[in-house]
Amino acid sequence: MDAKELAGSGCGRRYEKEYLNKYRDCMLFYCDGKVRFERYCYGEGACFVFGVWASLAPDGALTYKQPFDPLVDEAALPRRLTGIEDGVLYFDDARWKWEPAADLKLDEKNGYTRLRMLLHRLAGR
Repeated sequence: MDAKELAGSGCGRRYEKEYLNKYRDCMLFYCDGKVRFERYCYGEGACFVFGVWASLAPDGALTYKQPFDPLVDEAALPRRLTGIEDGVLYFDDARWKWEPAADLKLDEKNGYTRLRMLLHRLAGR
């Protein structure tokens, strides 16, 4: 499994976990192979809760950059990508679907600016 393949043809791709609780969990896969988990609140007070950078090993294992911020709920972090079926991802042998939500051309809040993407394309990566 390769994070670059899961990123699609643009800057990256965001996958969202099907609605289960008061949080919206997202996994972002970027064209340079980086991975990011982000958690948001639902409802009127919808806001960003936390985000953690990770890397994806060929066997599907996710390794998160540590030390974690105090707000990070480690139990919420997927540990291993265990399946891909028709573009839907499955983590940790759980039945919960992570469906593609958006193809990203840019993601400036996470550092994927127009300039960075231009340099990425010019370098042929």
